[in-house]
Amino acid sequence: MKLFSFGKQKQQADFAFQIDDVFALRDGGVVVTGQVTQGVLHQGDRAVCVPGAGTSFPCAIVAIEQPDPMRKGQYNHPKEARADGPCHGHYALHIPGRDRSDFRPGDRLVPMGSVPLDEPLVMTPKPCKGFLFRIEEIFAIRNVGTAVVGTVLNGSAGMGDTLSFGHVPGEAVFTCKIKDIAGKSSMESSIAPVERAMADGPCRYGCALTLDEPECRRFRVGEYLFIL
Repeated sequence: MKLFSFGKQKQQADFAFQIDDVFALRDGGVVVTGQVTQGVLHQGDRAVCVPGAGTSFPCAIVAIEQPDPMRKGQYNHPKEARADGPCHGHYALHIPGRDRSDFRPGDRLVPMGSVPLDEPLVMTPKPCKGFLFRIEEIFAIRNVGTAVVGTVLNGSAGMGDTLSFGHVPGEAVFTCKIKDIAGKSSMESSIAPVERAMADGPCRYGCALTLDEPECRRFRVGEYLFIL
């Protein structure tokens, strides 16, 4: 179902990240340090870890950190890591849902889909009693933000509400706010503005959310917006 005619997002760019060291976080997940040897990776990207020995597996990059070259002891948190960036492309990446033992120095991170996965990508949703929306199409709207089209699976949300985006419901990568809502209540009806995005009623056959996030590439088809 195509509700808009705006330009769709481009595919995830190629990149390669060589891991030098791995650190476990007290609150879960790991930080891997190393160097971007090719291309650009972005906060929110999904990647495949290609180990020197063992099986490849999926992971998500939820935060990027780098020492500030101008201020000793201070750190920057850019939204992208570049091979031609400061500090010769060296960065630290926060990866949730994995253990320190999953990574080893010398392993590489590459874009999802660029190599076969030995470990299947398993989505295990957490209980979501509030709003849950599955993204099916993504559009950039110049000077406005991002529009996502999809299905409301549970609950409802209104204009001004803050939504979390995640690869798995319940595991937030970043948040954004709803600026506008449109819904389609039947197969014959057209898309029209509505007050709330709901699993039934005026959004039963599709829902479009306009969000205040300007970077449409941060979203992924098949992933989720939610309010727990």
